[in-house]
Amino acid sequence: MSKNDIVHMSAKERLALMEELWASFDRDNLEYPVSAWHEEVLKQRAQKNTSNFIPFEEAKQNVREALDAYRDS
Repeated sequence: MSKNDIVHMSAKERLALMEELWASFDRDNLEYPVSAWHEEVLKQRAQKNTSNFIPFEEAKQNVREALDAYRDS
């Protein structure tokens, strides 16, 4: 596939292509590239906001409960 092929794709086709490219990282067990500056920003944010973090399983349960409450209302 060339750049010219991509230019002639619709927005929907290009989005589908991007999704497929990202999915290929998971399928091939590739690590996502993270630039040094982005990694530094993430570290700084994590240090500043540690009191706001909750375990992932707890977050999922909170979302489930909120959805259940919304459905029941």
